[in-house]
Amino acid sequence: MRYTIDKRPSYAVLEVTLAAGEEIETKPGAMMTQSAGIDNETSIGGDDGVMGMAKRAISDERGLIENKYYATDDDSTVTLVPDHPGDITAINVTEQGPIRSQSGSLLAWEPLVERSTELNNTSNLFSSGELTVLGISGQGMAFVSSYGSMYEVDVTPEEPLTVDEDHLVAWTEGLSMSRQRDGSIKSTMLGGEGYVTEFSGEGHVWLQTRNPLTLMAGGTAHEDDDDAGGPSVDDFI
Repeated sequence: MRYTIDKRPSYAVLEVTLAAGEEIETKPGAMMTQSAGIDNETSIGGDDGVMGMAKRAISDERGLIENKYYATDDDSTVTLVPDHPGDITAINVTEQGPIRSQSGSLLAWEPLVERSTELNNTSNLFSSGELTVLGISGQGMAFVSSYGSMYEVDVTPEEPLTVDEDHLVAWTEGLSMSRQRDGSIKSTMLGGEGYVTEFSGEGHVWLQTRNPLTLMAGGTAHEDDDDAGGPSVDDFI
């Protein structure tokens, strides 16, 4: 597999080139184009079927569905895009080790990359509500998307990192996490105080430079109008 990421950072496009027999798996709706040498199939819960649902990325109905694109000819291509403006970053899961990811950020992954839902963990709770956290492990490349540019930070024992949770995209599994309210941060969705997480130890954090929920607040409809249109949080998670 080869890949390029173009149109960064505002409207990133991932182009994957596959040799015959290779494949890439994606979240629903990610495909923009595919060449004549690409076939695809949609599955529920992956190759494990219904039982696989319990082990895979189940954040909503869309999380139960995954698309697989496989090449019948060499140099076949598929282009993939996230469902919001922003960037795409490639993570080598083999080298980085297990990753934790905000539920909606995982765009595509190679077949040997494993996904699981991380439950009963304080990192599941974000200022915007109870979002699912994914465990990403195994072998190969994973591609994650961000709302706005992707901003990466190394965490060391000497330099911990405090983050507004709605800017979190992904982080390496070995980091320690401490969560608390912060009166200086307002939760766009819920009102009142937002949350920050302090990462300590040794690892890496991927952040998005924009908070998806601010787009909701920026709509033209009155905020207390129950019939107001525009994007919802489900568009970003």
